[in-house]
Amino acid sequence: MKTICVAGSTSRAGKTTFAALLLSRLPGWAACKVTTCVEGAGQPCPRGDGEGCGVCGGLESPYEIDEERGTPENADKDTGRLRAAGAITVLWVRSRPEALAQSLADVLSRLEGAPGIVFEGNHALGVIDPDVSVMVLSADGRMKQSARDVREKVDLFANSPEDEAAAEQVLRAVAR
Repeated sequence: MKTICVAGSTSRAGKTTFAALLLSRLPGWAACKVTTCVEGAGQPCPRGDGEGCGVCGGLESPYEIDEERGTPENADKDTGRLRAAGAITVLWVRSRPEALAQSLADVLSRLEGAPGIVFEGNHALGVIDPDVSVMVLSADGRMKQSARDVREKVDLFANSPEDEAAAEQVLRAVAR
């Protein structure tokens, strides 16, 4: 099974948009959005506006894997957008850092019948060794810590979420 990992230099850099661009050209592929829950123990929520998004606080076990069912209320959520782009299955992993490797091993096992998986998330790149990895750069040039932590594993950089040249490079790389 082929794997692609889409990372982003900052939150809202366009990881989901770029992943959806790829999925629209990869028939039969699956997708996995990876959210690492680091909130708590003195760590503020890394997403949102400082108020916390509630994702980490709602995690009651080391990790949870949910499947996107394509419901109307999820249409504008990341998982819904990945499904709409053509992913045959979309899983959302919410994991504590210490359980991330096990959660992604479970994802790979669950999706073993797919020709490939597009993983979305910086922390995924710290755990898996994908066939190709891409980082979507933010327009303002900033880079958050999780992006700096994995940038050495990045095969190519997309200048925007709609970077057609980068998408073509990724598609050529997984076609080999």
